[in-house]
Amino acid sequence: MNGLTDFSQLPIFQAIALAIGFPIALLVLNEWISFLERRSNPLAKTIRTFRNLVLPSLALLLFLTWILNLPGDSSLVRWVETAFWIALLFALLGIINDIIFGMGNRKALGERFPKLFRDLAQALLVAIGAMVIYSKVWGMEIQGALTALGLGSIVIGLALQEPLGNIVSGLMLLLERPLNVGDWVSVDGVTGKVTEINWRSVHIQTPTSEIPVVPNVSLYKGAFSNLSRPTPARTEIVEMGFSYDDPPNKVKDLLLDLLRNTPGVMKDPEPLVRTLSYADFSIVYRMIFAVESQETLGDTRDRVMTRLWYLARREGLTIPFPVQMEYRPGEDPSKPQKSTTQWLNEQPRFKIALQPSDLAILDLREFTRGELLHTPNRSFEGCALILRGDIEILASTSDGQELFVANISTGECFGENLTAGSSSDAITLRARTDVTLLWLPSTEMDKLLNRSPSLSSEVGDAIELRRLAVQAVLKQHHAPTLRDTE
Repeated sequence: MNGLTDFSQLPIFQAIALAIGFPIALLVLNEWISFLERRSNPLAKTIRTFRNLVLPSLALLLFLTWILNLPGDSSLVRWVETAFWIALLFALLGIINDIIFGMGNRKALGERFPKLFRDLAQALLVAIGAMVIYSKVWGMEIQGALTALGLGSIVIGLALQEPLGNIVSGLMLLLERPLNVGDWVSVDGVTGKVTEINWRSVHIQTPTSEIPVVPNVSLYKGAFSNLSRPTPARTEIVEMGFSYDDPPNKVKDLLLDLLRNTPGVMKDPEPLVRTLSYADFSIVYRMIFAVESQETLGDTRDRVMTRLWYLARREGLTIPFPVQMEYRPGEDPSKPQKSTTQWLNEQPRFKIALQPSDLAILDLREFTRGELLHTPNRSFEGCALILRGDIEILASTSDGQELFVANISTGECFGENLTAGSSSDAITLRARTDVTLLWLPSTEMDKLLNRSPSLSSEVGDAIELRRLAVQAVLKQHHAPTLRDTE
């Protein structure tokens, strides 16, 4: 056994092992590289580094120590061993990078691990490898090198304050993580997507494909907005002015319907439309809506703004613009309004009972949706004919509840005792839509009904039906339930 052991230590067998093992290793690595390249595996590049650098340097190192029997402390052996360890370290860094960032969802991992983090990790591994080579291969004391490195770092730090400030700021951004690669940010008037975070700066790609480079110091010391936090959803505000002749509730309903039916506008949260202000030339409305992300904001806003023009044309809305016009005394710059006579032409039953002298006392009044026209504590003064819109009758209970009774609409009248007779003190009238009324004093309404017996009979029947409906609703509300009877 001892003779066999001594015989195996002869250089001839080591030379044969090296001569046979090196080609076989090359063949295996070549086949492996071909296999990986056919599958487009990023690990092929690192295995090629093993084949071209690590394996030859290892073979040379074994040749010097096994075949030539050179001592380990000789300069040639140390330089070759240093080259081997450097090649091995380079290959290991490639393997780590390929495994973590080259396989699977590369984009997702790239966003989670910024380039600065990868550079720091690689620098740390290189520093550890350098210390191992310096200590084990060359037999040097690490403590002395660290002391010299510390003194040198002070000198370098004083000379490179600004670049080092960017590096430190980058490290702080990395630790705090106020932004990641892929986030949309707004800084110094620039809005775009973060594409890279490196040692010195942050690269931002704007919607116009420009890439402004923002120093890390500016981000760390200044203020910026992360448009992707806390959620990717973005809220957009669009302000639009329409003519004073366009009823606000009509405009708001149309704008809200437009937002709800525009692709890209989120259903939750619900879009909103608000009357913002009364400007010099228009009533300004604010539209508030949300989109899924900053990427979709531009297209969605474009669709909203484009559809606004078609909506205005289709619905007869006016989008005013600043103009300067001259008017003669007595001229009205507003859109011509419908006259009382024109309104009455649509209500022939009342028109035939009116006399020409009655037109002077008639008054057109408008109410918006939700306004109260009559309550148990504040009755409607005078009488009114509904020219446009709907009004709902609500019965008021003793415990403060309001129960729906019926709707009255165009062509019907109400006021004081004309609404529900003796039950008028127990009801509330609320505009269900925008309402236009033709108002006249109660005394004139009495004269009008006296002139037209058929109209008087029709109005009386309507009043009685409303009175009975109010009493039926209140009676049903106060009726005891089966459980109360038991």
